[in-house]
Parts: sequence; C-alpha cells; structure tokens
Amino acid sequence: MQDAEGCDVRRIAFSCRCPRSLRSIFLPSLLVAFFLVGSGWCQSGAEERSFDYTRSLWRTVDGLPEATVQALAETPGGTLWIGTTGGLASFGGAQIHTFSAGILQPLGVHSIFCLTVARDGTLWAGTEGGGLLHLRGDDVTVFSNAEGLTDGFVRSVFQDTRGTLWVGTDNGLFRMQAERLQRVDDRGDVPRIAVHSISEDREGNLWVGGSQLIAIDPHGNAKVFTLPGDYSKNRVKRILQTSDGTVWVGTVGGLQRMVNGRFEPLSPIHATVRSLLQTSDGTLWIGTIGGGLWTLRGGQLSQLRKAGLLPSDTVLTMLQDDNGQIWIGTQAGLVRLSSTPVGLVTLPNGGDPDFETISGDDQGNVWVAAHGLFLIKNGLAGPVTFPELGQLSIRNIYRARDGALWLGTDGSGAFRLDGGSVRHLSAPGELTNNFIRGFLQAHDGAVWIATDEGVSRVAGNDVRKFTEASGLAYFSTRCLLEDRSGGVWIGTDRGVSFWKDGVFQHNAATAALAREKVWSILQDRQKVLWFATRDDGLFRYSDGQVRQYTMAQGLPSNGIYEILQDRRGVFWITGPDTIASIGEAEMDHGAESGERTLSVTAYTMPFGADGAQLYGGRQPAGWLAHDNTLWFPTSRGAAYIKTSRIAKQGTGPRAVVSQLSEDGRSVPLSPGLKVSAGVTRLSLSFSAVLLRAQTGIHFRYRLEPLEHNWNTTRAEDTATYTNLAAGHYRFRVQAVDGAAPQEISEVEFDFTKAPYFYQTWWFYTLVLLLLTAAIWGIYRLRVRQMRNRFHAVLAERSRLARELHDTVIQGCTGISALLEAIASSEERQPHGELLEYARHQARATIDEARQAVWDMRHDEKEVDLLEAMRSLAEQTTREHGSAVTLHCATESLRLGTSAAHELLMTVREAVYNAVQHSGTERIEMSAERHRDDVTIRIADFGCGFDSGAAPGAEDGHFGVLGMRERMKRLGGRLELKSSPGAGTIITLRIRHARRLGANAPGSEMQLTGDKNGTEL
Repeated sequence: MQDAEGCDVRRIAFSCRCPRSLRSIFLPSLLVAFFLVGSGWCQSGAEERSFDYTRSLWRTVDGLPEATVQALAETPGGTLWIGTTGGLASFGGAQIHTFSAGILQPLGVHSIFCLTVARDGTLWAGTEGGGLLHLRGDDVTVFSNAEGLTDGFVRSVFQDTRGTLWVGTDNGLFRMQAERLQRVDDRGDVPRIAVHSISEDREGNLWVGGSQLIAIDPHGNAKVFTLPGDYSKNRVKRILQTSDGTVWVGTVGGLQRMVNGRFEPLSPIHATVRSLLQTSDGTLWIGTIGGGLWTLRGGQLSQLRKAGLLPSDTVLTMLQDDNGQIWIGTQAGLVRLSSTPVGLVTLPNGGDPDFETISGDDQGNVWVAAHGLFLIKNGLAGPVTFPELGQLSIRNIYRARDGALWLGTDGSGAFRLDGGSVRHLSAPGELTNNFIRGFLQAHDGAVWIATDEGVSRVAGNDVRKFTEASGLAYFSTRCLLEDRSGGVWIGTDRGVSFWKDGVFQHNAATAALAREKVWSILQDRQKVLWFATRDDGLFRYSDGQVRQYTMAQGLPSNGIYEILQDRRGVFWITGPDTIASIGEAEMDHGAESGERTLSVTAYTMPFGADGAQLYGGRQPAGWLAHDNTLWFPTSRGAAYIKTSRIAKQGTGPRAVVSQLSEDGRSVPLSPGLKVSAGVTRLSLSFSAVLLRAQTGIHFRYRLEPLEHNWNTTRAEDTATYTNLAAGHYRFRVQAVDGAAPQEISEVEFDFTKAPYFYQTWWFYTLVLLLLTAAIWGIYRLRVRQMRNRFHAVLAERSRLARELHDTVIQGCTGISALLEAIASSEERQPHGELLEYARHQARATIDEARQAVWDMRHDEKEVDLLEAMRSLAEQTTREHGSAVTLHCATESLRLGTSAAHELLMTVREAVYNAVQHSGTERIEMSAERHRDDVTIRIADFGCGFDSGAAPGAEDGHFGVLGMRERMKRLGGRLELKSSPGAGTIITLRIRHARRLGANAPGSEMQLTGDKNGTEL
C-alpha cells in the first residue's frame, strides 16, 4: 500500500520489530494504528516534510525605502544593495541604510529597477525614467541623453566576461565605450528591441530578451529566436543558462527552455516568470508574478506553498550571496532564506505538550513521547498505541540490552514489556514515585528508575529504593548515568549523587554541584564527566578538578537541558531555545586556558518551527542515532540534525565603523578626521558586515590611548565618549563570530580632537615665556627692592655720618680748638670768655645732635633757610673771628625741614672748611634765584688748594664727600673751584626748587621774594 509520495505503510509498520513473543500481542495494535492513518499519514508527512531553510523578512518598518524590491546585488565586501520602487538601500546584515535621497531627487525618480556590480566593485543602477547611475563610494555619475542614452527607463545592466558593460532600456540596447553609451540594436542584423534581460552563456554569446529574443555571438553576429505560443505571452522577462548548459527563458506566459536548439514551454507554470536563479546545489529557483516561488531540483518541479514563507506571491528578483543564502525580492518585502541542517518532523495532531522526550533503538526507530506516543520512520511520524495497557500517558521509552522495552508513565509507574510478559512496577512497592523521569541499565544488568521523588534500582526481583533518607542528594531526580568505572551518577534538582560499591560517595564533583539543578550528565570519549545544569551552565570534572563554563566563556545560554557527544567527538548542547555544537578539541583547549572563549556554533530552526522551545528535565531529552543523526524534542515536533549536512560557514563578519556623531550631529567618515575643540560628546557606531544571521556575533572595542581594556557587547552598538581631551585617538573594533572566535575581524578609525587655543603648543609657549618673564620681573623687582633697601640703609648711614661729621665732630672740633687756645695761653688767670664760648659750643653741639635725632623721627612743615644761614654766619663770625657775610635779594627762603637741613649742613660744611683750612678772614655767602632754580655760593679768600687733588675719604677727610652726597640727595649739584693762593668757591645749584616741598626732600619748595611776598 503506497500513497502519492510512494510511502510503503506496510513496510513501515512491520519494521517496528517488537519482540517476537510480544509481536502477537502488540503487532495488531500497531498495524491498526498505522493503517488508520494510511495514506493520509504519508501525505500529511509529505506536505509537512521539513523545509530546511530559515526565513527572515524585512519591510518598510525595518528600513526599506519601499516594500517592493525589484533588484539585488552583492558587492565584494559583502554588502547587499537593494533597489526598490522608493529608492536604493544597502544592508550589511544588521541594519538597512537608505542611500541618499538627495542624489536621486534631481532625477525626478526614485524607482530602481536593476542593479549590477562591476568587476572593479562599483555599482551600476538602472532607474525607471532617470537613466543609468554609476556609484563609486559617495561619488555618483548619471548617464542620460547627454551621454548617449536615448531612453531613461533602464531595465537591465550587465557586464560580460570581456568587461563590456551592456545597458538595456525600453527603447534599445546600448554598449558602454569611453564613458559614452553607444546604441547597438536597430542596425545591421540586430533588430530594434525593448530590453528586459541581458545574459551571457558559456560560449560567450550575449542573450538579449524583451520584445524579442536575440543571441549575439562574440563576433557581433545576431540570431533572432522565435518562441512558441502567443506573441503577447512571449515577451521575455529573464534569461539564465544553468550549469548543465540549458538556456532558460522566463516570459509573460511562463517558463521555456532550449532543447536541441528550440524552445519548449515548461508546464505547469503559467504565470509571468520575472526572475530565475540557480543556487550552488543545482536547484533552479523560479520567481513568478502572482504564482509564487517554484523550484526545479533533480527534474522535480515543486511550488513552495509553505504558509507565510513569502509576504507576496509576486517574486521580482532573487540572489544567492557568498554565504549561500537566498535573497528574494517581492512586492511586499525582502526575504532571506538561510539553509539550516536542522530538520523537523511534526507530530500528528501537534500542539505544545507540557513534556516531551525522544529516544531510539538499534533498528533506527525514533520514539517520541508527548501528548501521545509516536514512532518516526523514514522522516514521518505516526501514532503508536498499546490497547492492552489501557490509556497511559507515556513519558519516556527505554530499550534495554536484552531487547525489553521499558515504558515510563505520567502517574502510572513503569512497565517492562518482554516477549509475551508485562511487568508493572509502581509505588510504594517497587518505586519511590509513579511519575517516571528516566531509565538506566547498568553494566550489571540492574535497571535504575528515576522518579519525581527518588530512585529505584531493579535487579530481577531485587528492588531497592533510594531517597534523601538513604543518602540521595535530593528527592527530585532528573537524570542518570553510569560511568566507565561502574559508578552511577544521579542528577537532582539540588546536587548530584554518586553511587559506587554499594554506597553513596562524595568527591569534588558532588561538593561543587551541591546546590545545582543537574539535568543531564555525559562521560565523553576522554572519560571526562560533564554536568549540564538548569541555571549555571556546564561543569567539567576530570582528575578531581571541577571547572565551570558559562556564557562568559561563550556558551549561548546558562540553562543547559541536554549534552551529547556525536561519533566525531563534537559536543551538542540544548537550552530553552538553543541547539549548539562545540568541537571536542575546543572544549579541551578551553578547559586548559580557562579564559579562552569557546567556539560555539548555534543552529536555527527551519521556517515553520520559528520560536520552537526545547524540552528538558525528563530523560532522554536528546538522542544520538546510529547514523550520527541527533534528535531533540521541541514544542513544534521532533527536531533532527544530520551531521553530514552541516556545511562550513561562509565568510566571517567584517567589522565596520558605520557612523560618527558630534554632539548628536552625524558627520562623514573620512581618514584623518579632525574633531573641533567644542565637541563635548563623540559617538562612534559600529557593526558587522555579515549577510547571514548574526547570532553569536559579539564585538570588542576600545579607544586608544584613553582605554587599555576591551569593552564587550553582543550586538551592534554605539560607543560614546564625553569631554575628550585634545589629541590623536585610534578607535578599534573587533567583530568575533562565536562559531570561530579565532578568526577576528578588526577595523581601526583614526581621528584627532582639536585643542582649544589655550591648549595649543604656541599658547603654552607664550604662557611659559610670560611666566618666565614674570618670574624674571619678580626677581628683578625683589633685587631692586633689596638694593633700594640697601641703598636706603647705606644712605641713612651716610646721612648719619654726615650729621656726625657736620654737627658732633665739627662741634667737638670747635670745642677742642677753644680748649687748646686756653691751654696754650700764657696767662694764668681764668679765661672766662673762652670757657663761655666752649660751653656754648658744647651746648650747641648737643642741640644739633638732638636736632639730628629729632629730624629722624619728625618732619616740620617749613624752615627759613636764609634765616638759618644768617645764624650760621653770625655764630661762625663770633666763634672763629672770620667775617662771614650773606648776600641775598630775598628776605626768606622757606622749605621743608629735611631739605633745609641738608642744604644748611652743606653750607655749614663749606663755611667750616673755609674757616679751618683756608686761613681766610672773610667768607662770603650768596643766594640767587632764577625762576625755580636756586644757586648758593660760598667763597673764601684763603690759601686755596688744587681742586684736582682735593683730599677725600681715603685721606680721612669726609667734608667734600658729605657735601656731594647731600646735594645728590636733594637732586642738586656741587661745583668746587679752587687753586693754590686763589681761595675756594663752592657753588650749590638746585634746579626746580619748587619740587622740594615742605615735608621731605624732593617735595615742593617755596621761595619768598621781596617785601611784598612775591612767590618765586
């Protein structure tokens, strides 16, 4: 009995191979089950046979300019270009980027009808009414009437093997020559043609189709082909030569192929064939308008009727990328079909059961326990019932080594079927609980049965039960494993127990997993034990050491339901929604390094099983068949992976820096970019160019020299930096595929943050110079202050010396002279008058000394210098006998005390020098004024001296030196004229006398004139 697909139901039924004695009991039931479904089972299986592609869909909400996708092209760098009725877009695998609308706007159109990538990697785009576009990066060249293109509706662009670019329009065929388009049709033997498709065969013939079908050989000779059928249905939309040399032509009326030089239509396609594609596996994909998608494989023509596979039955373009994925442009969106090694067998009357287990036997049978019991044979699932056992909810099936079949139920205990006998084990007699979670037959033949509340060991009629009271880690058991040493491991919801030599033993594994939910245990080919936990990843136990693997080491999930190892050594793990594989060497190397990221390959469910959840917690949650096919229970049915169908992944991800923003404003990326000093927030967006699903791709990035450690993210992201200091930066991004972490794609982007003016080198130099100048100025000021202080101290010392010389010393000299006169007198009677002079002189000297001290602490307002000079003249005349006279045209000369004192002391010194050294009997003083200038002269008529050899400080004479110092202090000048025998004239000149005031030297001095008080 066979159905339409040739399924032999009788063969499937009998191949179940129940035990011989059991066959008489259960075979009728099995046959009834199989024959009840009959051909309907096989037909249903044929319709639901696994579709080995995953599907992804993009529409306008996902970034497309418009949903109608008319053209596709892939650049050598792995970027997909998408031509839509609303514009051009590019896609790197993460996000669709719309091409600048500002470039298309001047053309007045946005619809892109065709695309092709030239050998140099540049993109050519044909528009509907806007001519031909040539894109070189951001540079776009438009070809229109001025460049020889007579029609702006470009339907096809093609570059042949010789590098010639051909352009087909609604009105003519063109060839690119020297950046101009030259029309080829409507001349010679090439008829006038409206072009929709251009292709090239293996012989180098150019096929041009549209209003006609023409083949042009390499020499330029053309041949026109006549297609069978109505002319209105023979307009050509697509031409393709497949790998077997057959030329296929898609027309308005369907699909035709060349056979023996003639074209024949291919039934039953009667819709317009808009696109043709032959994939790398030899399958011919046929896209129609309104008729959906068809495939031709091995001579079998099939229409893909998977519900919801395509958003529209109008297929406009198709492309297979470098990763083997199929891209389909439809009227309602862009579809990507990615091949997956994961297949799915749906269960009859399928739904989402609350549990599901899967197991098999040596005969190739695969058993699935869910809402019922099912047997998978030849890729089809059929229900199996055991009427003699009644209505049982079977949780799991286990085939023992002796051929007996153990059935675990949901609340009815366990059944052993062997020959014609049935043994029922239940609680509380043989089992700790009637809800079975797993079976294990140990090397000694004993069968261990895990339940919801403990474990039972059945060895013939000897039954032993284990609970927490017996030493079990926890009552809720999940999995069982016997290792090669004969020890039995029992995974529970709170730890793992190890039974050996009749007792529960403790070791590093039981200690490390004391609080873990252990749902699966595996001993690999290297005798290493692996423990899969519900929440904390994998634990590896070897040589007394336990190491943990989590998502931090590259696992796709920390929740592990099942772990298996296939016959190649590859590890397989499942999680809530994950099936993944890890190489054996990778696991061992990762275990040794500890920090190394594992190379994990994640597998995607085929279309129709999207979002399928896997089951775990009941065993077996995975099964490795003898043909190395892996089976896993899911909410959509039984998933399987044929390891022989696993193909090596294509090119890995290529890291790119996609965008740079300055304070939220996007700026073009350019080498050596300079960021202005005022930018406070800099954002760099990065992604990976990878057209296949980017599951498992993660990124590492850092900004040097700001960051020394890598930042990690698992999706395309944006790195934002605020208040960057001025300087040169390098932004590095690495894209890592979890399936091949050793293959790292890295991109670098250099930029410079400009400094503020106060951060520039010249500003620092200027500041340094100013600072140096300031320090030097402060130093000079300090030195000047110190010098001024020193000069002030020195001046004060000099003044005191002058005061002592002109007052005390002079007075003492006078007293000394009087006393010597008394002493040398021959008269013995008292010299009262001389003594009176001496006493008066001593009193005057004391007064002058006191006055000098007073002058140091006080400053009277004004002193009449002429009056003081008159007193000086009188006193000198009285004391020394020399006639001292004063001549002045004014009655008074008033100035400040200090200034008057300096002048008076100078005059006095000059008078005393004349009295003591010149031998003169007459001394004349005079004071003259001329405007603000004052001149004082002191003249004697004594012996005189050589003014060029006047005694000085080195001779112990300080008189002239003191007078000069006093005049310098007042800002005046002392002139001394003398010669031997001609007397001496000392002239004191003071300019701007008004500036010598009443309070201090250098302040204003007033000269009072005649009797009327005229101010000089």
